[in-house]
Amino acid sequence: MNDSVGVPIVVLTHSDENLSAINTVLREGAHPAHCIRLDQPNLLDEALVEHGPELVMLFTDEPGFDAANIAARVQEHVMPPPLLLVSGRVDEHIIATALESGARDVVSLVHRNRLLAVIERELEAHRLRKALDGVLSSASTYKKELRDLMEGASEAIADVQEGIVVACNSAWAGLFGYADGDSMEGLPVMDMFRPSDQSALKGALVACLKGKWQDEKLRVAGLKVDGSELPLEVQLEKTTLDGDPAVRVIVPGNTHAEQTPAELLEQAVFKDPSTGFYHRHYFLERLEERLKDPLSGGTRAMVYIRPDNFSRVHDDIGLLGTEALLMRLAESLKEFMQPADIYGRFGGTMFVALLERGTINDAVAWAEKLLKTVSEQVFEVENQSTSLTCTIGLTEVGRDFDSVATLLEEAEQACRAGRDAGGNRVQITQNGNVSIRTRETDELWVQRLRHALMKNRLRLVHQPITSLTEEIDGVFDTRVRLLDEQDELVLPSEFLPAAERAGIVKNIDRWVIGASFSFCAAKQPELAFVRLSRDSVIDPTLMDWLLARQQKSRIRAEQICFQVAEDVVAQQLKQAKQLAEDLRGLGFRFAVDHVGTGRDSAQLIRHVPMDYVKIDGSLMQGLHRDADTQKTVGELTRIAKQIGIRTVAERVEDANTMAVLWQLGIAYIQGNYTQLHGVVLEDTMSVPAVNLSLAES
Repeated sequence: MNDSVGVPIVVLTHSDENLSAINTVLREGAHPAHCIRLDQPNLLDEALVEHGPELVMLFTDEPGFDAANIAARVQEHVMPPPLLLVSGRVDEHIIATALESGARDVVSLVHRNRLLAVIERELEAHRLRKALDGVLSSASTYKKELRDLMEGASEAIADVQEGIVVACNSAWAGLFGYADGDSMEGLPVMDMFRPSDQSALKGALVACLKGKWQDEKLRVAGLKVDGSELPLEVQLEKTTLDGDPAVRVIVPGNTHAEQTPAELLEQAVFKDPSTGFYHRHYFLERLEERLKDPLSGGTRAMVYIRPDNFSRVHDDIGLLGTEALLMRLAESLKEFMQPADIYGRFGGTMFVALLERGTINDAVAWAEKLLKTVSEQVFEVENQSTSLTCTIGLTEVGRDFDSVATLLEEAEQACRAGRDAGGNRVQITQNGNVSIRTRETDELWVQRLRHALMKNRLRLVHQPITSLTEEIDGVFDTRVRLLDEQDELVLPSEFLPAAERAGIVKNIDRWVIGASFSFCAAKQPELAFVRLSRDSVIDPTLMDWLLARQQKSRIRAEQICFQVAEDVVAQQLKQAKQLAEDLRGLGFRFAVDHVGTGRDSAQLIRHVPMDYVKIDGSLMQGLHRDADTQKTVGELTRIAKQIGIRTVAERVEDANTMAVLWQLGIAYIQGNYTQLHGVVLEDTMSVPAVNLSLAES
């Protein structure tokens, strides 16, 4: 409170001695003061305006001063200073009377220590009140400016704290059918969205508050006041309101304004205006272009989708309503679309799509989730409602497929077979899973694999595993590729089945282990996951070989986590448990992957010693729309946490899925979603591979 100018204090007294006493007390307390003496109450108003005192002191024992009147006039000031009464006698009754009149306290010149303490207290309180008033005024101005900014934005904006909308602009209110933003403030944000989307939205809000959400868009459906659904793509940003963290939910306004001329041309010329999918001719062109580019991992599938019994639907809603219904069906398809997918409308009621997924099982799971969503939905068109089912034909796209026409024909034939069988089903072509392996005989594959092992023509690929609810860095899932005669990488789905049937997959396992050890020694990752086949699980010589290889490589055992598929563990339970114990005894880590598709996955987690459990990617397909699957994944996560096992979600492809996994408590994720965020996932040529001869294994 020291001030070179002096603390301005108005003193109402007829005596200069009283003024001098106040000055002396403050000076002795190291508080220089500028005291203004008033001997007439009618001069108080002018003094308050002119001097802006931080304290008013009134000597009540002197005639001509009414304490209640003085207190009332002080309180009329814009920023009223505290009023202290100075009396020759001070007791509780006098203090109580003074407080009732509006004074802050009663003091005397006799007890100068108390006088100084009370003055210091009131000066500090007054300055704090002024500072707080300034902050509140600034906050009020900021809120007004923020509201003006929100109102002027083309986007629909809502600020959310603890699940409640605390502010929104008129564009947000208009989206949901409200008259203005004020009527939406205080409402739970979850009530504004479809129940099946709430898990994803809740997870995304939590991730955003923790600073884990990037510039991703959630595909959700808003619920308008009249109960109708509104498909939306929302963005989330972390912000601060009144010093507390909040999330700003944004629905972009005119998305066309952000599109390039080429994108606008594509939308106008090449896409169906009702559904937004490519017209037949342009879809085929895009398909040809895409299929020329080989996949670096995973698989492709062609799907052919057609509604069942559409004539009955026509009778329910009439001719004019059928196109609107197909638009609603297209919206359902879009909710399952992932970034790499290509969708087309082939005229009438037929839709086709090229999917890129981790495995063919993922594509089948995607189709089954879509089927379930469509069959459970009630489609409303102009006050009339109907239900709908679909049949989906699906064929896997092999590396050397015959032609685009053949692929479409296979998918269409599968769809027709499913409709003939009663519809409302996913039908897979009989040759879909075999087509990848039929171009070469197993005998030829064995020759090529032996040559690859001898000539060191296998390569490692490292897919990143990223943190979700737990921090992690430098963790990779190791994959193997074969470098063919044209120096092109061949996916394991093409050669491993033949290796398994020929009994040489164990040799490939050992090459991968040796190369992974070299990778860890050279790059020093935190952890590398390495797969073991069934043949390695039951191989009694593996542990001795592994120990010798580790000692030679001089890596830390905890850098390697060996993983075995759930179906192999279930079939070889005794050997798998022993292997897990032996590996962990040497300091390695152990994981079971593809968990969740077996007969009793929860029991397996409880009985097999492991450090990580990887939940199968097929469960990630349409996870954000399927409450039953969410329950399954959530239960597996809960059991794993109880035992102290970390969870990894496989083949995560989109933001909606990641948001749900946040909500379910999954620790880590891997898949194309992590690859889209700039993480280097391949190091195929620089890792010194181990030249493992067949005799060594």
